[in-house]
Amino acid sequence: MVRQRQQGMALLMALVMMAIAVTLVAGLWYSSRLSLFRTQQSHQNLQAQHLSQGLLIWASDILENDYSESNQAYDTSGDAWHQGIRGMVVEQAVLSGDLTGMNHLFNINNLMINNEVSQVHLDYFIRLLTALNLDVSLADKILDWMDPDQQPRPGGAEDFAYAAESPPYQTAGAPFSHIRELYLIAGMDEAQFKQLSPYVTALPVMQSSSLMNINTLPPVMIKALDPAISEELAVRIYQQGEASFTRMDDFYRFDKDIEFLPGLNDKKPVFEQLVGVQTRYLQARTDVVIDDHSYSQYALLHRRNNGASQVVMRSPIPFLP
Repeated sequence: MVRQRQQGMALLMALVMMAIAVTLVAGLWYSSRLSLFRTQQSHQNLQAQHLSQGLLIWASDILENDYSESNQAYDTSGDAWHQGIRGMVVEQAVLSGDLTGMNHLFNINNLMINNEVSQVHLDYFIRLLTALNLDVSLADKILDWMDPDQQPRPGGAEDFAYAAESPPYQTAGAPFSHIRELYLIAGMDEAQFKQLSPYVTALPVMQSSSLMNINTLPPVMIKALDPAISEELAVRIYQQGEASFTRMDDFYRFDKDIEFLPGLNDKKPVFEQLVGVQTRYLQARTDVVIDDHSYSQYALLHRRNNGASQVVMRSPIPFLP
């Protein structure tokens, strides 16, 4: 009987030891596989970053060649850089990328430059809101969001208005970092955002305001340039998306058979603060597919005078809504 108990205990101990050994082996196998997976993922991430950087260098070269191959630096909707690339195989990876100009949009950060309201841009924005049938008090709320003080404008809202939200938050007291930040503005709902977002963006403010490109502006934004521009004239200037003014002087002489705008010489200084013929800001999208894993990244590019570009910021989400 004692011997049977001893044999039973020995068998039990053997089973326990075997279970521990199997558990340890399984743990080591799992840890090894996890470590290998992490190493592969890390390698793929580094490879994707490397290839994405290569796509951005390609984009900068394309943009620089666009200006160097022409006598005048201007951008239209038909420029070659709009084409992008699809399905390029490099280092066992599949690359795709495209460039999207952003100067067909109004930069809401232009409303306040060096902590001072830009009246020219505010007047334009109010005309645009009116044309879109949106509440013009949005302009005051956006200004209050950016300004450093706590004095609400007539239609605005400062920190006290946001303190009642759940959870409460404060105004930024700084330029917008992304267009989706507009969702935080008091009274901004999904419907208003969808109506406004196709016409606005949030770009950095450098030494001066960023100009909209007259060659890529939609008719409603052309009409908002001046009360004297009729809807019919705005559509003709748009030219079904194929406008190609090489200089602003060409824009001023758009139609020689009519008086383009009454008192045009007085309006030129205003126009020159709002529009030009170049696309200086672009969104670059890069897609890298490695072993059925997709890596996407977005970069905001600023184009210099010679056409070459530099990366202003990167983001895992689009800069365009």
